[in-house]
Amino acid sequence: MPIFQVGKDFETAERIGAVGTFQVDTLLDEDDNDVSDKIDVGIHFHDNEHLKEYLSKIFDIPLIDIDIEEL
Repeated sequence: MPIFQVGKDFETAERIGAVGTFQVDTLLDEDDNDVSDKIDVGIHFHDNEHLKEYLSKIFDIPLIDIDIEEL
């Protein structure tokens, strides 16, 4: 199962009035490789499910196979 380690930035969202959302500031794959450059770090996510849907599309991995761990 692909595991992504995610660093979440809540502060930027709060500053622009999008309280309750987060942006990804760091994304590591299951081998601890930084794959942050593969995503749009400007997107605001509402929760991990929203993020998983996005990662599923970007990395062409079935949604059910993605697991998220916070850094």
